[in-house]
Amino acid sequence: MSEFTISDTGPARQFLLIPGFMCDTSLWKFMLPGLEQLGQVHFADLDQGASIEGMAQGLLTALPDNGIIIGFSLGGYVARHLAWLAHQKNKSIRGLVLLNTSARASTADEDNKNRQQIKLLEHYPYKGQTMTALRRALHPQRQDDAVMLAHLQAMSLALGKQVFLQQLSIVRADGHHELPQITCPSLVVASRNDQMRSLSESEKLASGLPNAKLHVFEDCGHMSPLEKAPGLITALENWLRK
Repeated sequence: MSEFTISDTGPARQFLLIPGFMCDTSLWKFMLPGLEQLGQVHFADLDQGASIEGMAQGLLTALPDNGIIIGFSLGGYVARHLAWLAHQKNKSIRGLVLLNTSARASTADEDNKNRQQIKLLEHYPYKGQTMTALRRALHPQRQDDAVMLAHLQAMSLALGKQVFLQQLSIVRADGHHELPQITCPSLVVASRNDQMRSLSESEKLASGLPNAKLHVFEDCGHMSPLEKAPGLITALENWLRK
């Protein structure tokens, strides 16, 4: 866990940022200037733990008091369960922001494909995620954006084979039953052109949280922190005001 410190004038909001599958802290690079104006930023990573439960438990002790948890994709699964754990432990959190994520379980087909990838890596060298997978994460009009693709691949290569295998092995259980107990203000962000998480999943997630607002981006794929950073900051500011 690393920390970025801003001005000490007055009690700052505390943000805990949890990245997604094969993403590191550079996922937030375009959002960081805006976030720095809103509070103090703490970076989490997902290179430890073999399950959503294990990752969330590992972050519980590092969760700032009265903090705001922001989780993207796989990190959204962890953020959501972390918020639920905090409720069980009577630990106060100020808010929960879930970006391009879901509460549904992995399907049998998804788990099978992941096992096949793991098996392939027993025989072939790791060269990062495939270009097909990286393009699928972006809006169709950005799928040939060389700079964006290079950014995604750089994160994948920096984290390496062991983290790839570890995260690929995670089975995502259904979490909808936990949602009614996450009573803090919540913001659920979805993208109309997300090919990895459907809008209906986000709608179900938002409707299950007692105090949630849903924000939908047009003209955006799965990678909203990179594709729509200014818009995300604006949405976050508007939500915080309310």
